[in-house]
Amino acid sequence: MSNQNDDEDVGDAMRALQREYLREAPARLAELRKDLIAFRGGEPDALESLRQRFHRLAGSGGSYGFPRVTEIARAMEQRILGSPTPTPQEADLFEEALTDLKSAFDEASTDLGVPMEAGKMPGFGWRATLLMGEGPFRKELVRTLGEVGFVVSVHAEEVDPWSVAHTERPDLVVIGTDIPGDPLALARYWSAATPDRPRAVVLADQLERYDKLRTAAAGIDAVFGPSTLPWGLTNYAKALAQIGSPPAKVVIVEDDPAQAQLVATWLGQINARVSICGSAAVAQEALRNETPDLVLLDIDLPDVDGYALARLMRQDPRLALVPIVFITARQTVADEMEGLRAGGDDFLTKPLDRGHLLQIVLTRTERGRRIRELVHRDGLTGVLNHATLMAELEHAIAYASRHGEPLCFMMLDLDHFKRVNDTYGHLVGDQVLRHAARVFREGIRGSDMIGRYGGEEFGIILRRCPPANGKVIAEKLRSMLAETPMRSAGGPEIAMRVSLGVAAFPGSGTTSTEVAAAADLALYRAKSNGRDRVEMA
Repeated sequence: MSNQNDDEDVGDAMRALQREYLREAPARLAELRKDLIAFRGGEPDALESLRQRFHRLAGSGGSYGFPRVTEIARAMEQRILGSPTPTPQEADLFEEALTDLKSAFDEASTDLGVPMEAGKMPGFGWRATLLMGEGPFRKELVRTLGEVGFVVSVHAEEVDPWSVAHTERPDLVVIGTDIPGDPLALARYWSAATPDRPRAVVLADQLERYDKLRTAAAGIDAVFGPSTLPWGLTNYAKALAQIGSPPAKVVIVEDDPAQAQLVATWLGQINARVSICGSAAVAQEALRNETPDLVLLDIDLPDVDGYALARLMRQDPRLALVPIVFITARQTVADEMEGLRAGGDDFLTKPLDRGHLLQIVLTRTERGRRIRELVHRDGLTGVLNHATLMAELEHAIAYASRHGEPLCFMMLDLDHFKRVNDTYGHLVGDQVLRHAARVFREGIRGSDMIGRYGGEEFGIILRRCPPANGKVIAEKLRSMLAETPMRSAGGPEIAMRVSLGVAAFPGSGTTSTEVAAAADLALYRAKSNGRDRVEMA
C-alpha cells in the first residue's frame, strides 16, 4: 500500500510540473515567433537564437514527458545545424514547426486542464483579438497593429473567452461599440480576474457612447474615442508590447552569494535577465551603464545600507522611476517606513516566498514600464520627449567618455512642414509627424535613440558611431523619407523632405549641451543652404 501511495504522489507531482510547464507554452511560442520574424527580416543573430530555443524545447519536452514537443523541436534544431544558410522555403518549415508545436501544447493542455489552473505567470505573446464590425477602421487597425508586431485575429461578433485555445489566448482584446449585443457585458467576460485574463482589454468607442466610469467598472483598461482612433490605440498596443515583450532586466544587490543565486534562479523561470551585485558600490557602477526594470535591494550591505543606494537612485532622473523592492531579514514597521522614505516600492522579508517574489517582479516591472512610457514618451509620435532625449544624450556622452567610444547626435527638421498644416490641417500634420517618426525608427539600429526635439524637429543619438558613419546614416534617413510618402486611407499622399545636422563626440564638443548646440548649428546651415541637405558640425 505504501508503494502505491508513493507512486500516486510521484504522479501528482509530475502532473503539477507538467501543468506549470504548459502554462509557459504561450511565452515560449511567442519567443520562437519573434525570432522567426527577425530571421525573415535578415537579422544576423536570429537563426542562432532559433536554434538555441529549439534545443531547449527538445530537452525540456522530454524531461516533462511531452515526446511530441521533443520530436518537433529536435528536428528543427538538426535542420538548422545541417543548413547554415537556410532558404526562405526552410523558413516556411520553421513556421510549420511552430504550428505543430502549438497543436502539441494545445492537446496536452486540454488533457491536463491547464486553462483552468490558477497561478499562471503571464508571458507576452504578441496576440490581439479584435471584436468589431467590418469596415475601413477595422482594416486600418489590423494593419497598424500588424506593423507594431501583433498577430491579429478578427471577429465580427462575440467570442466566448473560454472557447479560445490555450496557446491562442490574446494579450490585447479590442472591443468595438459596433459589435452586436452589449460591449460592456462582453468586456466583463474578457476582463474577469482569471489566470488567462488578457494583458489589456480596451474599448474602441467610435461614437463616444459610453461614460468612462462605466467602462472602468466593466474592467476595461483603456477607452479610445474618435479623436484617438486608430493611432492612439496603436500606440497603446505598442507600449504594451514594449512593456511585456523584452525579458525583465533585474539588478539584485545582495551580499549573500547563495541567496542571490537562489533569487536569480527563480527569476530565470520568468526569463528575466539578472545582474548580481555584492555591494552598493558595485551596484552603483552597474547602474551607470544600464537602466534596469527593477532593483531587488538588500538593506544590510558590506559598505553602506540599502537605504543609501535607494536615495542615490532617486536623485538620478534616469533611475528615479525604476521600482525598488527591499529584501531583508528585518521585520519591524520602522524598517519598512525607512525603506518607503528612501524611495522603495515594496518590502519583502526573508525567507522569501518564490511565488510572492515572482508576482511582485512581474507586476512592478510592467507598471514601472508603463509609467516610464507615459513620462518619457512624446504622446503624439511615441518617440522620446525632449527632456528624456537630452537626459539620454548626457548619459550616452558620459558613457562614451568613460569607455573611449565615438558618438553622433543628429537633428532633423521636416522641410516646409507649415505648408502641410496650412493646406491640409493640423490633424493631417499630426499624421505626417507620426509617419516621419516611424520612417526614422526603421532606419536606425535598436540601440540608437530617437526623440522629438520640438515641433517638427527630431533628434537621434547614435552610439558607437564615428562621424563618417553618422553622415552615411543621415543621408540614408534623408533618402528614406523622400522615397516613402505618407499614405492615409482616403486622404492625400504627402511626400516630405528633411534637413539634417550631425555633430560628433568628442569632435564637436565634450558635453551634451555643446554637442546638441553643434548639431543645431549644422542643421541651421543645412536649412540655409537650400534644405533637404545633410551638414556636419
